[in-house]
Amino acid sequence: MIQINNLTKRFGKFVAIDQIDLNIAAGDRIALIGLNGAGKTTLIRIILGQYLFDGELQVFGKNPRKHRVEILDRIGFVPQIPPPIQMSVGELVSFASAISFRSSKEAIISKSLELGFEIESNLKKPFLKLSGGMKQKLLIALALAREPEILIMDEPAANLDPHARQAFFLMLLRSMEKTTMLLSSHRVDEVVNLINRIVEIDHGRIIQDEQISESQMADHQLNCQVVFTEQNDQAIQILQDWNFKRGKNGLSFEGSFIGTERLRFMTIISHFANQIKSLNIN
Repeated sequence: MIQINNLTKRFGKFVAIDQIDLNIAAGDRIALIGLNGAGKTTLIRIILGQYLFDGELQVFGKNPRKHRVEILDRIGFVPQIPPPIQMSVGELVSFASAISFRSSKEAIISKSLELGFEIESNLKKPFLKLSGGMKQKLLIALALAREPEILIMDEPAANLDPHARQAFFLMLLRSMEKTTMLLSSHRVDEVVNLINRIVEIDHGRIIQDEQISESQMADHQLNCQVVFTEQNDQAIQILQDWNFKRGKNGLSFEGSFIGTERLRFMTIISHFANQIKSLNIN
Protein backbone atom coordinates (compact mmCIF):
# COMPACT_ATOMS: atom_id res chain seq x y z
CA MET A 1 0.00 0.00 0.00
CA ILE A 2 2.72 2.46 1.04
CA GLN A 3 6.44 2.06 0.22
CA ILE A 4 8.97 4.46 1.74
CA ASN A 5 12.71 4.35 1.07
CA ASN A 6 15.32 6.77 2.42
CA LEU A 7 12.67 9.46 2.94
CA THR A 8 13.94 12.82 4.17
CA LYS A 9 12.16 16.12 4.76
CA ARG A 10 13.94 19.33 5.68
CA PHE A 11 12.51 22.70 6.68
CA GLY A 12 15.52 24.93 6.12
CA LYS A 13 18.30 23.44 8.25
CA PHE A 14 15.87 21.48 10.42
CA VAL A 15 15.56 17.80 9.52
CA ALA A 16 11.98 16.74 10.33
CA ILE A 17 12.17 13.29 8.69
CA ASP A 18 15.59 11.66 8.56
CA GLN A 19 16.17 8.83 6.05
CA ILE A 20 13.12 6.73 6.93
CA ASP A 21 12.44 3.30 5.45
CA LEU A 22 8.92 1.93 5.97
CA ASN A 23 6.64 -0.47 4.12
CA ILE A 24 2.92 -0.67 4.93
CA ALA A 25 1.14 -3.71 3.51
CA ALA A 26 -2.55 -4.20 2.84
CA GLY A 27 -4.29 -5.04 6.11
CA ASP A 28 -1.67 -3.46 8.36
CA ARG A 29 -3.08 -1.51 11.28
CA ILE A 30 -0.25 0.61 12.55
CA ALA A 31 0.03 2.78 15.65
CA LEU A 32 2.42 5.59 14.76
CA ILE A 33 3.62 6.81 18.13
CA GLY A 34 6.09 9.39 19.42
CA LEU A 35 6.34 12.61 21.37
CA ASN A 36 5.25 16.00 20.05
CA GLY A 37 7.70 17.12 17.38
CA ALA A 38 8.91 13.59 16.67
CA GLY A 39 7.83 13.80 13.02
CA LYS A 40 4.51 11.91 13.00
CA THR A 41 2.39 14.66 11.48
CA THR A 42 5.08 15.59 8.97
CA LEU A 43 5.27 11.98 7.77
CA ILE A 44 1.48 11.87 7.40
CA ARG A 45 1.45 15.08 5.39
CA ILE A 46 4.13 13.72 3.07
CA ILE A 47 2.08 10.56 2.48
CA LEU A 48 -0.93 12.77 1.69
CA GLY A 49 1.10 14.67 -0.92
CA GLN A 50 1.22 17.97 0.95
CA TYR A 51 5.04 18.32 1.05
CA LEU A 52 7.91 17.90 -1.34
CA PHE A 53 10.49 15.40 -0.11
CA ASP A 54 13.79 13.70 -0.82
CA GLY A 55 13.93 9.93 -1.26
CA GLU A 56 11.30 7.54 -2.57
CA LEU A 57 7.63 7.27 -1.64
CA GLN A 58 4.84 5.42 -3.39
CA VAL A 59 1.20 5.13 -2.35
CA PHE A 60 -0.75 2.53 -4.35
CA GLY A 61 2.40 2.34 -6.48
CA LYS A 62 2.31 6.05 -7.42
CA ASN A 63 3.96 9.28 -6.36
CA PRO A 64 1.55 11.18 -4.05
CA ARG A 65 2.68 14.55 -5.40
CA LYS A 66 2.15 13.67 -9.06
CA HIS A 67 -1.06 11.66 -8.59
CA ARG A 68 -2.50 13.40 -5.55
CA VAL A 69 -6.15 13.63 -6.59
CA GLU A 70 -6.31 9.98 -7.62
CA ILE A 71 -4.59 8.80 -4.43
CA LEU A 72 -6.61 10.97 -2.03
CA ASP A 73 -9.84 9.60 -3.45
CA ARG A 74 -8.84 6.23 -1.97
CA ILE A 75 -7.73 7.59 1.42
CA GLY A 76 -9.74 8.65 4.45
CA PHE A 77 -8.01 11.25 6.65
CA VAL A 78 -8.81 12.84 10.00
CA PRO A 79 -6.37 15.59 11.08
CA GLN A 80 -5.29 16.31 14.65
CA ILE A 81 -6.44 19.95 14.38
CA PRO A 82 -9.72 20.57 12.50
CA PRO A 83 -9.14 22.80 9.47
CA PRO A 84 -10.75 26.29 9.35
CA ILE A 85 -13.52 25.24 6.96
CA GLN A 86 -15.73 28.18 5.97
CA MET A 87 -18.78 26.09 5.01
CA SER A 88 -21.85 25.22 7.02
CA VAL A 89 -22.25 21.63 8.15
CA GLY A 90 -24.82 21.00 5.41
CA GLU A 91 -22.60 22.52 2.72
CA LEU A 92 -19.65 20.43 3.90
CA VAL A 93 -21.68 17.20 3.78
CA SER A 94 -22.96 18.03 0.29
CA PHE A 95 -19.47 18.93 -0.91
CA ALA A 96 -17.90 15.76 0.50
CA SER A 97 -20.51 13.52 -1.09
CA ALA A 98 -20.26 15.36 -4.44
CA ILE A 99 -16.49 15.08 -4.90
CA SER A 100 -16.31 11.33 -4.33
CA PHE A 101 -18.52 8.51 -5.57
CA ARG A 102 -17.36 6.54 -2.53
CA SER A 103 -19.53 8.44 -0.02
CA SER A 104 -23.12 9.63 0.20
CA LYS A 105 -25.01 12.10 2.36
CA GLU A 106 -26.91 9.21 3.91
CA ALA A 107 -23.70 7.40 4.89
CA ILE A 108 -22.20 10.56 6.42
CA ILE A 109 -25.35 11.29 8.42
CA SER A 110 -25.52 7.66 9.60
CA LYS A 111 -21.90 7.68 10.80
CA SER A 112 -22.40 11.03 12.55
CA LEU A 113 -25.46 9.77 14.40
CA GLU A 114 -23.59 6.63 15.44
CA LEU A 115 -20.94 8.86 17.02
CA GLY A 116 -23.59 10.87 18.86
CA PHE A 117 -23.53 13.98 16.65
CA GLU A 118 -27.06 15.13 15.76
CA ILE A 119 -26.02 16.33 12.34
CA GLU A 120 -29.49 17.08 10.95
CA SER A 121 -30.18 19.68 13.65
CA ASN A 122 -26.84 21.35 12.92
CA LEU A 123 -26.92 21.49 9.11
CA LYS A 124 -27.13 25.30 8.99
CA LYS A 125 -24.49 25.86 11.65
CA PRO A 126 -21.03 26.98 10.42
CA PHE A 127 -18.41 24.27 10.85
CA LEU A 128 -16.21 26.80 12.68
CA LYS A 129 -18.93 27.28 15.33
CA LEU A 130 -19.04 23.61 16.30
CA SER A 131 -17.39 22.43 19.50
CA GLY A 132 -14.12 20.54 19.27
CA GLY A 133 -15.90 17.24 19.89
CA MET A 134 -18.54 17.93 17.24
CA LYS A 135 -15.88 18.83 14.66
CA GLN A 136 -14.00 15.62 15.41
CA LYS A 137 -17.14 13.48 15.09
CA LEU A 138 -18.06 15.06 11.75
CA LEU A 139 -14.54 14.68 10.35
CA ILE A 140 -14.48 11.01 11.41
CA ALA A 141 -17.89 10.47 9.79
CA LEU A 142 -16.69 12.09 6.56
CA ALA A 143 -13.60 9.86 6.48
CA LEU A 144 -15.31 6.56 7.35
CA ALA A 145 -18.35 7.11 5.11
CA ARG A 146 -16.02 6.82 2.11
CA GLU A 147 -15.01 3.27 3.09
CA PRO A 148 -11.39 4.14 2.22
CA GLU A 149 -8.71 1.64 1.30
CA ILE A 150 -6.27 3.47 3.58
CA LEU A 151 -7.41 5.28 6.73
CA ILE A 152 -5.00 7.81 8.24
CA MET A 153 -5.87 9.47 11.53
CA ASP A 154 -3.82 11.93 13.59
CA GLU A 155 -4.85 11.68 17.29
CA PRO A 156 -8.36 10.61 16.21
CA ALA A 157 -9.94 10.14 19.66
CA ALA A 158 -8.48 13.24 21.32
CA ASN A 159 -11.74 15.22 21.62
CA LEU A 160 -14.25 12.37 21.93
CA ASP A 161 -16.40 11.64 24.96
CA PRO A 162 -16.51 8.02 26.25
CA HIS A 163 -19.69 7.15 24.31
CA ALA A 164 -18.30 8.52 21.05
CA ARG A 165 -14.96 6.77 21.65
CA GLN A 166 -16.64 3.40 21.96
CA ALA A 167 -18.78 4.01 18.87
CA PHE A 168 -15.67 5.14 16.99
CA PHE A 169 -13.66 2.06 17.95
CA LEU A 170 -16.54 -0.21 16.94
CA MET A 171 -16.55 1.47 13.52
CA LEU A 172 -12.83 0.82 13.18
CA LEU A 173 -13.27 -2.80 14.24
CA ARG A 174 -15.88 -3.29 11.52
CA SER A 175 -13.48 -1.77 8.97
CA MET A 176 -10.40 -3.80 9.89
CA GLU A 177 -10.75 -6.55 7.29
CA LYS A 178 -10.84 -4.20 4.30
CA THR A 179 -8.99 -1.08 5.46
CA THR A 180 -5.30 -0.45 6.03
CA MET A 181 -4.89 1.93 8.98
CA LEU A 182 -2.23 4.37 10.14
CA LEU A 183 -3.25 5.80 13.52
CA SER A 184 -1.01 8.47 15.00
CA SER A 185 -1.10 8.78 18.78
CA HIS A 186 0.98 10.00 21.71
CA ARG A 187 0.08 6.84 23.61
CA VAL A 188 -0.14 3.30 22.33
CA ASP A 189 -2.76 2.35 24.95
CA GLU A 190 -5.25 4.50 23.03
CA VAL A 191 -5.27 2.13 20.07
CA VAL A 192 -3.45 -1.02 21.24
CA ASN A 193 -6.48 -3.30 20.82
CA LEU A 194 -7.00 -2.19 17.20
CA ILE A 195 -3.51 -2.63 15.81
CA ASN A 196 -1.13 -5.36 14.69
CA ARG A 197 2.00 -3.21 14.51
CA ILE A 198 3.70 -0.37 16.38
CA VAL A 199 5.99 2.12 14.65
CA GLU A 200 7.70 4.62 16.93
CA ILE A 201 9.33 7.74 15.57
CA ASP A 202 11.72 10.05 17.43
CA HIS A 203 13.58 13.07 16.07
CA GLY A 204 12.51 12.11 12.56
CA ARG A 205 13.85 8.56 12.73
CA ILE A 206 12.06 5.24 13.21
CA ILE A 207 13.36 3.71 16.44
CA GLN A 208 10.87 0.84 16.73
CA ASP A 209 8.90 -1.24 14.23
CA GLU A 210 7.27 -4.17 15.99
CA GLN A 211 4.55 -6.67 15.20
CA ILE A 212 2.20 -7.29 18.13
CA SER A 213 -0.35 -9.95 18.96
CA GLU A 214 -3.88 -9.03 18.00
CA SER A 215 -6.44 -8.66 20.77
CA GLN A 216 -9.01 -11.43 21.09
CA MET A 217 -11.25 -9.19 23.20
CA ALA A 218 -11.36 -6.04 21.07
CA ASP A 219 -14.99 -6.34 19.96
CA HIS A 220 -16.34 -7.95 23.15
CA GLN A 221 -18.68 -6.02 25.41
CA LEU A 222 -17.20 -6.23 28.91
CA ASN A 223 -19.32 -5.92 32.05
CA CYS A 224 -17.70 -4.18 34.99
CA GLN A 225 -18.50 -3.66 38.68
CA VAL A 226 -16.51 -1.28 40.89
CA VAL A 227 -17.02 -1.10 44.67
CA PHE A 228 -15.42 1.73 46.64
CA THR A 229 -14.48 1.75 50.33
CA GLU A 230 -15.55 5.39 50.67
CA GLN A 231 -17.16 8.23 48.76
CA ASN A 232 -14.91 9.74 46.09
CA ASP A 233 -16.68 12.41 44.03
CA GLN A 234 -14.02 12.56 41.31
CA ALA A 235 -14.06 8.80 40.74
CA ILE A 236 -17.86 8.76 40.75
CA GLN A 237 -18.00 11.55 38.15
CA ILE A 238 -15.60 9.63 35.88
CA LEU A 239 -17.70 6.46 36.16
CA GLN A 240 -20.87 8.42 35.43
CA ASP A 241 -19.15 9.86 32.33
CA TRP A 242 -18.69 6.22 31.26
CA ASN A 243 -22.45 5.67 31.84
CA PHE A 244 -21.95 3.52 34.95
CA LYS A 245 -24.97 3.23 37.25
CA ARG A 246 -24.82 3.53 41.03
CA GLY A 247 -25.86 0.49 43.08
CA LYS A 248 -28.19 0.47 46.10
CA ASN A 249 -25.46 0.89 48.72
CA GLY A 250 -24.12 4.04 47.04
CA LEU A 251 -20.54 2.78 46.81
CA SER A 252 -20.92 0.22 44.02
CA PHE A 253 -21.19 1.00 40.31
CA GLU A 254 -21.94 -1.16 37.30
CA GLY A 255 -21.40 -0.50 33.62
CA SER A 256 -19.92 -1.88 30.42
CA PHE A 257 -17.47 -0.98 27.67
CA ILE A 258 -15.97 -2.63 24.61
CA GLY A 259 -12.68 -4.50 24.79
CA THR A 260 -10.75 -1.79 22.96
CA GLU A 261 -11.36 0.49 25.96
CA ARG A 262 -10.27 -2.00 28.64
CA LEU A 263 -6.70 -0.74 29.03
CA ARG A 264 -7.78 2.90 29.02
CA PHE A 265 -10.46 2.23 31.64
CA MET A 266 -8.01 0.35 33.86
CA THR A 267 -5.49 3.18 33.57
CA ILE A 268 -8.07 5.81 34.57
CA ILE A 269 -9.62 3.84 37.45
CA SER A 270 -6.18 2.89 38.83
CA HIS A 271 -5.77 6.49 40.01
CA PHE A 272 -8.29 5.64 42.73
CA ALA A 273 -6.82 2.26 43.69
CA ASN A 274 -6.61 3.17 47.41
CA GLN A 275 -10.39 3.68 47.53
CA ILE A 276 -11.37 0.57 45.53
CA LYS A 277 -12.62 -2.43 47.52
CA SER A 278 -13.22 -4.65 44.49
CA LEU A 279 -13.09 -4.46 40.69
CA ASN A 280 -14.57 -7.16 38.47
CA ILE A 281 -14.51 -7.22 34.66
CA ASN A 282 -15.97 -10.11 32.68
